[in-house]
Amino acid sequence: MQSLSRGLAFMVVVTAVLVFSASLVAVVAVWIANTPITNAVLTTLNPMITTLKTAEAAIGDVDQGLGNIRGIVENLKAFLESAGLIKELLPGVVESVVNIANSLGNLQATLADSGIKLVDARAILENIESSVVYWIDLASVFLTILFLWIAFSQVSLFIHGWFYFSGKDLLANRAVFADIPTNDPDQIDNDV
Repeated sequence: MQSLSRGLAFMVVVTAVLVFSASLVAVVAVWIANTPITNAVLTTLNPMITTLKTAEAAIGDVDQGLGNIRGIVENLKAFLESAGLIKELLPGVVESVVNIANSLGNLQATLADSGIKLVDARAILENIESSVVYWIDLASVFLTILFLWIAFSQVSLFIHGWFYFSGKDLLANRAVFADIPTNDPDQIDNDV
């Protein structure tokens, strides 16, 4: 029985050392991985932000071009309405020009709405880009504290396992504490 308990104590000591070592390695790994993870996230976000900026500029250019075309169509519509002879010779032209003007107006409104959505999406990605370093650092600090707590909790297991493995009685001083006088009336010896 003595050899079994010494064997178990040795296993506790070895396990405590292994968990302690693994926890310290994990702390180092967390901080080594911190920078590549941050760079990977930022490398993914930066092209998206650049693409959204380019799309936003393109929508602005298209919107400006549509405004110019719409102005030309409005002028054409005004000319056709003022020229009675052309209106009588080509009766469907005025209605077609009105339809084109309305379609261009709808397209311009859709582009403006899409531009607003692009600006919002870009703002969200820029917010993520600015806060990603903070959150990854916070997670690294949390993991460091967790792994250090696990590592230092193994020290007690190691000490207890080592004492038991070396044959020392961990409770040798328990009799000394039993003889300490107390003020508790239930434990006072009335035979004195």
